[in-house]
Amino acid sequence: MGSAACLLLALMHIVVWWKDRKARANLAFSVMAIAVAALAVLELALMRAETAEQFGITVRWMHVAAWVIIVSLVGFVRLYLNAGRRWLAWTVVGVRTVSLILNFAFWPNINFREITALRHIPFLGESVSVASGVPNPWMLVAQASLLLLVIFVVDATITVWRRGERRQALVLGGSIVLFVVLATAEAVAITWGIISMPMTASLFYQGLVAAMAYELSYDVLRAAALARRLQASEAELRETHQRMDLATSAAGLGIWVWDIVRDEIWISEKGRALFGFEPLEKLDIDRFRNAIHPDDRNFLREALQNSLNTGVDYEAEHRVLLPNGEVRWLNERGSVEFSSEGKPARMRGVSRDVTQRKLGEQALLESEARFRTMANTAPVLIWMSGLDKLCTFFNKPWLEFTGRTIEQELGNGWAEGVHPDDFQSCLKTYVEAFDARQPFVMQYRLRRYDGQYRWISDNGVPRYDSQENFAGYIGSCMDVTDLISKEEA
Repeated sequence: MGSAACLLLALMHIVVWWKDRKARANLAFSVMAIAVAALAVLELALMRAETAEQFGITVRWMHVAAWVIIVSLVGFVRLYLNAGRRWLAWTVVGVRTVSLILNFAFWPNINFREITALRHIPFLGESVSVASGVPNPWMLVAQASLLLLVIFVVDATITVWRRGERRQALVLGGSIVLFVVLATAEAVAITWGIISMPMTASLFYQGLVAAMAYELSYDVLRAAALARRLQASEAELRETHQRMDLATSAAGLGIWVWDIVRDEIWISEKGRALFGFEPLEKLDIDRFRNAIHPDDRNFLREALQNSLNTGVDYEAEHRVLLPNGEVRWLNERGSVEFSSEGKPARMRGVSRDVTQRKLGEQALLESEARFRTMANTAPVLIWMSGLDKLCTFFNKPWLEFTGRTIEQELGNGWAEGVHPDDFQSCLKTYVEAFDARQPFVMQYRLRRYDGQYRWISDNGVPRYDSQENFAGYIGSCMDVTDLISKEEA
């Protein structure tokens, strides 16, 4: 049932791509849906395997389907969300490709060095096959690619969220992370013998296909609604424009349309106000460029030209110089329409005032710089950790005390300097306080740059962001070795 639904969705979106070759995200979705259906079929074959050899060969080919799923998913995120770091995307694909090569280099597959037995267990009222054997440590390469995939998607989701597209970030980014993590957890638990059950990772990926199909269908519905509006009469269209002007003005959005062939630009009343144009001023592309801050004109021209050459959506943030000398930050998004000859004919887009956000970002950067300056000049050792309990910052006095680099200390690296006899109690105090969101004070020995262990008094407190959301911990440490020595004396 699930496989049939995946194939049906794949067929539908292949048709969409066939009619609009620029809809490459739909093609990536179709490829993934087909691969998920194939994975489900292979999992069913795995449950019905008669011999260990048949089981091993089936697992081997399941990695091919998994490779297609991951590569097409990376492509979908890049094409549809227009987000995600390119180098990280290539890293995910590269690591997964290496695991696929290793999968065919080892016998029977990358999951097992040897399958010693095939057992039959009851599952949903039927008897299914599961394998017992020696796990292959090279399987960690495949699992590492899944971890990198999650990091890539999280990074892309943050970008989309910051861009203001929060529904997409929650529905699509959240679904991808959730289902990939669940599928990975199940595969790891089964392969390493933690639980005994058949592989059912395709169920999670079918859920992911459903979430992606919902998001794509949402776009189709929006396109259909737009098409119906375009078929309205001229009077209804004027009324729609009036309502749109009112709504966009209230939302602070300026709408513009550039007739590329005639080099004429229509812009809404709010848009004119954003750029500082006169109400009846005739506009062309040169007038627009003159309104742009001189330092931003070159990169904006390149972004615009790239959109005209490739057809990708135009997106940029830049400054404009208003007639009164004021500088305003604008976020712009637009799309190019091509003529039947394949030449750029028209571009439609919106502009939004993001000055306050930019000023806030600048203030945040300045605040962070002030904090680091204060922290690095403080006479105590200072550290910070994030929501995952891992340390994200150490001040200069800490690094000078330990004689290590910031890269060595980040994460759990700092723990390498804790005295072995103190490590467990130190970790227990930290974790218990972190989970309870409570301040803590603990003492432990920390290795100094000269190799000598010094007694440290560590005071940690929870920290919160401007919205009162828990953000991790911050702590300060002092060398109390001399004090302890005096007390013992």
